[in-house]
Amino acid sequence: VKDTDKGSVTFRIKRDTSIPGDADRVMFRVAVIDTGIGIKEEDMEKLFSKFDRIEEKRNRNIEGTGLGMSITKSLLEMMGSELKVESEYGKGSTFYFLLEQKVVAWDELGDYEQSHREQLKNRGKYKERLKAPDARILVVDDNTMNLAVFKSLVKQTLIQIDTAESGDEGLELAAETKYDMIFLDHMMPGKDGIETLKELKACSGNPNINVPVICLTANAISGAREQYITAGFIDYLTKPIDPDKLEEMLIKYLPDEKINKGDNEEKGDEVVAPTLPSELKQLEGQNIIDINEGIDNNGSLEAYLMILKMLYDLVDDKLDEINGFYEDEDIDDYTIKVHALKSSLRVVGAAAMGEEAQSLENAGKEGDIVFIKEHHQDFVNNVRSLKEVLVGVFEPENAHGKTEGRASEEEGVMKREADQDLMDMVFAELKSAAENYDEDTIQGIIEEMEDYSIPEAYVAIWEELMIAVKYFDYAKISELL
Repeated sequence: VKDTDKGSVTFRIKRDTSIPGDADRVMFRVAVIDTGIGIKEEDMEKLFSKFDRIEEKRNRNIEGTGLGMSITKSLLEMMGSELKVESEYGKGSTFYFLLEQKVVAWDELGDYEQSHREQLKNRGKYKERLKAPDARILVVDDNTMNLAVFKSLVKQTLIQIDTAESGDEGLELAAETKYDMIFLDHMMPGKDGIETLKELKACSGNPNINVPVICLTANAISGAREQYITAGFIDYLTKPIDPDKLEEMLIKYLPDEKINKGDNEEKGDEVVAPTLPSELKQLEGQNIIDINEGIDNNGSLEAYLMILKMLYDLVDDKLDEINGFYEDEDIDDYTIKVHALKSSLRVVGAAAMGEEAQSLENAGKEGDIVFIKEHHQDFVNNVRSLKEVLVGVFEPENAHGKTEGRASEEEGVMKREADQDLMDMVFAELKSAAENYDEDTIQGIIEEMEDYSIPEAYVAIWEELMIAVKYFDYAKISELL
């Protein structure tokens, strides 16, 4: 799978032949066929050596065969078989083996196609199995979209959630409040998740020293669990977050006395897959976004629309940040911001662009400036094309809604323009409220300003502020002001 950028990977099992003279024994054939990069003839002998990586430079985003091939080869030899390879460079490979097997029974095990259809039919039928209104958790992630997705996934459980956008901010909250669970993103600018956890555990007066801490990661590879357990995490979750896995983890690690697991399913209430609204139907058939995958990643159609709109509103700022670090040749921050955008792209179902981001992230980690320079602009262009696709869903005139506080001709109401003193006071109060995470004060200020029109000089900044307010992006409000 890692070697195949496009095309297909086929897993095929069949009875190759029966064993002459033994009706209950067959030759079993297992094959994996891909349309990937293929292997040069001169590299075939390296395939089973324990540590060689074939075409190191070309495959920098692939972990290499490592021990896996060698172990597979040894296991098959112990079973009287061998791993065979047929490959054409640039076109793909077939790996297969033949294994003599005893047939215990000739009955069918089941109808795979029917099982698969049932699985597809049940997509979108997630329904929470617990409610825990007395539980409180902290989620730390520098990506505001990830925080919004997390909130939407646990909204129906009634769990109280505090969020932070940096390791330091998370540590401040953890020093003041006792939580039942903490979720820490691994890759963040400044303090990453591992550094944040280490500091959390080192503070003897911290009320959360023994609280279960889960690592959130978009880079789950072989051995990841061991890595995070060694670092002090109790477990980890991969992003995009699977709602069922998140719920299983909440049930496993939240205090039993705070979980109400009964009567959450309404008897006879069938949950049906969501019907796509007309604005999303226009995205069907294009190869940029998988809508069903996006809905699955966000837990509901409503949540998906909110997150998709959030990406639409924020993607230009994200790309500007990435471009800035690219031009400054700040590879460390460039890699972190590409990592964050990768997570956002995957969560909305733009998997192919997520893979492009993954390749750039891997190159950044390895300091491969050449690879980044070769692929950066194509990636930026592709992500901008994603926004162009979404224009049909979120038209520019509707993307930000009406300008708050401005008179509209349709309403036929003339509002008094806010003077400079009022704007200075409003901006100061908004900044103070954002720094204190005071949502009530922020909403109160916005409601009061509905009686005024915004001076032309401040219209652009006001519209940006309203977007940040909508998504509870307190850091952005402070930054803008």
